[in-house]
Amino acid sequence: MNKSILEETIKDGLERETPYFEKGKPQDSINSYIEKNPHRPASVLICLSCPGNVNKIEDIEILYTVRTDDMPSHKGQISFPGGKQSEGESAFDCAIRETYEEVGIEGHDFTIIGKMPVYPSLISRFFITPVVAYFKGPFDLKAANVDPREVHDVFRAPISELINADCFSKTERKFEGISYPLYEFFYNDYRIWGITAHLTFNFLRRLGYFK
Repeated sequence: MNKSILEETIKDGLERETPYFEKGKPQDSINSYIEKNPHRPASVLICLSCPGNVNKIEDIEILYTVRTDDMPSHKGQISFPGGKQSEGESAFDCAIRETYEEVGIEGHDFTIIGKMPVYPSLISRFFITPVVAYFKGPFDLKAANVDPREVHDVFRAPISELINADCFSKTERKFEGISYPLYEFFYNDYRIWGITAHLTFNFLRRLGYFK
């Protein structure tokens, strides 16, 4: 696939109005909760495989990490590389720094395309900016220099598997009286859920899936 085609497709998707939550009462409840509970800025990196290795969007793979059981929060869960922004740090710089610290992948290894709207994490109280990028060339994950204190495993999941109806589920969850969707993706032995699944779902919707 031509890299310019991938960039154009994703840029179009990033500009598309695709809310994380339904408008009306659900969104109003979330806005009210945020006003009463200050959130801190954070960033994650949604990194895609090199488009030169595939023929179509569905063959693109998304990078995920598995957190260790020693982490203070979200133990053993699947996530995107990322974390809390330092004071004065941009969303892009934070995503690049955290990706290097967690999995040893440097900023010159990938091309940043843009970012999705800020996602409010209600439980951990973070405003999360998902930064979207793709690898400039083939990257062997075996060469990734993971931080064993934070990352237990790193893997890539192809979009073709994530959009498979048999690998996806949606239920409803309540927190502080707020109802919102809980998404789950199942790939091999991995269960992607929580914020990571919600961001994955929204990203795939922006590409034209899950209409």
